[in-house]
Amino acid sequence: SNISHNTLAGSAAGPHMSIDKLFPALLECFGIILCGYIAGRADIITESQAKGLGNFVSKFALPALLFKNMVLLDFGDVIWAFLWSVLVAKVTVFVLVCVLTLMVASPESRYSKAGLYAIFATQSNDFALGYPIVDALYRSTYPEYLQYIYLVAPVSLMLLNPIGFALCEVQRWRQASHPQHSTLGILAVVVLQNPIVFMVIVGIISHFALGQRIPAVLSEFIDGLANSFGGAALFYLGLTMVGQLRKLTRDTGVALILLITAKLLVMPLVCKDMVDILDIGVNSTSANHTSLSNFAFLYGVFPTAPSVAIYAGHYNMELEVVTSGMVISTFLSAPIMYVSAWLLTIPLMDPTPLVTELENVSFNISIVSLVALVWTIAVMLLSRKFNRLPHLFALNLFLAQAFLTCLSCVSVCV
Repeated sequence: SNISHNTLAGSAAGPHMSIDKLFPALLECFGIILCGYIAGRADIITESQAKGLGNFVSKFALPALLFKNMVLLDFGDVIWAFLWSVLVAKVTVFVLVCVLTLMVASPESRYSKAGLYAIFATQSNDFALGYPIVDALYRSTYPEYLQYIYLVAPVSLMLLNPIGFALCEVQRWRQASHPQHSTLGILAVVVLQNPIVFMVIVGIISHFALGQRIPAVLSEFIDGLANSFGGAALFYLGLTMVGQLRKLTRDTGVALILLITAKLLVMPLVCKDMVDILDIGVNSTSANHTSLSNFAFLYGVFPTAPSVAIYAGHYNMELEVVTSGMVISTFLSAPIMYVSAWLLTIPLMDPTPLVTELENVSFNISIVSLVALVWTIAVMLLSRKFNRLPHLFALNLFLAQAFLTCLSCVSVCV
């Protein structure tokens, strides 16, 4: 059951988000990602097979999902101030990362770093990972929030990414022995060739041409492709993570920390602040404004999309930072989203069920910790490193922590 909340005026109101559904949703998403990672690591699925799955997800399933939702989109329910807020937030972070990189990066790779780092900090994994989380939190309370995912995503794809690509083309032009001056034409072709951008444009045109409904003859076909996206995209995300952390070097560590900070901390704070500033009017004194502001913060925490690694590979620039950062930001986003959702919800909760819900949070965290500890201990035992220093001390610490975690689970259940 959903947790009840109070509005700022103190009167009873419905819940802002179904917080009790967040942990199962995170478990579902990251469980599928883990399955994909294991399949890739164990060579159950080869690199060429993974590439085929990625092509299906990005060129068939996701465009069909976007087309369907663009046609069915109800523009009457859209709070445009939210879209403007996210747009301003993304542009702000993009410009900040870009300018700082241009100022401190070495001249031989300045423009490529500025372009790819700015894309990294602003392009979120909206569909594969973001949509299931928003669906779990808001389906029963604010279902109209789901359509914002489809409206916000093109901001990066059609506005910010081309600027990043232009900087990469400038870097390539400076390094080429026979410079080409058709950068603008190349960018136009690259943007229009993106099936996601193309289907967003076609979907918006069809929205008005078809009267907000998909013809019956196409409905089942579109639904079949669109429904195949969720699990396949998460599984493919796990496959793309195999071996990426090996590319991380000590020299790229500082840049990686700053980029992840910009994506997972600066972006959500700027998104929330922009909604607080720009969402003025009928929502400014209502519980809906608070919920929209919280949603903007959670949207900002969504990790970087795997497509950024594809861009880096295409230009053969900054692969180490981008690929490693994509993996780390994805796994860091889970605890940040979980903790953030609770911190945003607690001030609006009735005090009576608060203790019970905090015990549930403690139990969920203990279960995740126990699984991680068992995995780590098993790896140490199977690799036979436990009888060497300093691994012997680490093993004892892990065993002690596992014992304390079990006690925590038992104390919550009793």
